[in-house]
Amino acid sequence: MPLFPDHLLNDALAFLCRVSDAEPADARRLLGDLRAGHPDVPMRLVWQRDHPGGSHHYDLLITAPDGTVSVAFAPARAVPWPLRGSHGAGEQVVVRVDGADVRMEQAMAVLDGLWGDSSLAARLVNAALVEQELERDPVELSAEELQEAMDAFRRARGLLTVRATRDWMAERGLDHASLETIVHQEAAIARLRRRVAADGAAERFAADQDGHDRLSVLRLRYPHLEAARTAAVRLRDRGTRAETFAQAAEEARAEIFAQAAAEAFEYGADVRPALVYRRELGPEAAGTCAGDVLGGGPEPLVTCVLEVRPAVLDDETRRAIENRIFDDWLARRRAEASVEWMWGTALRTGSVTRALRAPDGSRGASPTSPADGG
Repeated sequence: MPLFPDHLLNDALAFLCRVSDAEPADARRLLGDLRAGHPDVPMRLVWQRDHPGGSHHYDLLITAPDGTVSVAFAPARAVPWPLRGSHGAGEQVVVRVDGADVRMEQAMAVLDGLWGDSSLAARLVNAALVEQELERDPVELSAEELQEAMDAFRRARGLLTVRATRDWMAERGLDHASLETIVHQEAAIARLRRRVAADGAAERFAADQDGHDRLSVLRLRYPHLEAARTAAVRLRDRGTRAETFAQAAEEARAEIFAQAAAEAFEYGADVRPALVYRRELGPEAAGTCAGDVLGGGPEPLVTCVLEVRPAVLDDETRRAIENRIFDDWLARRRAEASVEWMWGTALRTGSVTRALRAPDGSRGASPTSPADGG
């Protein structure tokens, strides 16, 4: 019994020949034609680039009943894919400083914090999970959508002129094709996030509307927990109550700012304004009004509430809820994933993997850009 449908391998080789000089964005689009001709065959396109500005080498991975078949084509004068995996002595060198080599094992020792902070490891694992999902169900962007994503990418980073964009790319060793790949990845992740969330944002908002009130607050972080607890009592004793805000909100806010400045000067508090959702402050914030002081938790933190804005399911709140839904989805995927670390001791990697499988292991670790693949 043949492994694959008739003509699949011929079509795959023809596709690889066709994309041998193409950029990844174009190769991904052309892959859609091959997939359309063989809709029941899972396939994945991966690539490698020797250096910025160099050509790409593509490999097509086709899922077979008992494994995976790799199909590749190397044009004349190109290095075949298997030979690109061989390592010369210099390939384990990460950086050379004044003639002294820093090798991979030394670099990993410097990055020892990876094993003590599961959020860093979660970013790596999340990126792989997102890449797999986008391989299973790709996101295709039209030229217009890619341009819109590029414009948004530049605005978000303040790259409002051609010169600023070129300088930013030069600092990172990127050419235009590499930039397009990064932008496509970010846009694909955003589309995937919306796909995963579906209509769940409205449901979550309705289930916890009060939790999505927006609170304008001052956060005072103290050197240690006891100082924060003492400060919370002190600020409550001389606090500004809700009735004062109702009568003279501006004067009341000015009084709180003055108190916060005194806390910074006399007690070393780090004072920062913030706009947060009520749910982010925990159960203590239920029913909180302007003028209230929150504190006494496990962190050396005191929160002074300046203003409460009733919940509205606007674009910002919808995105925040979608992000939480996406993080929950990633947490479930991590709990089911087979994670195999290629570096570190079993004791350390085992501890990190257990943390990744915990429900809160993704805190602050949503991916921004997965590894190359399309």
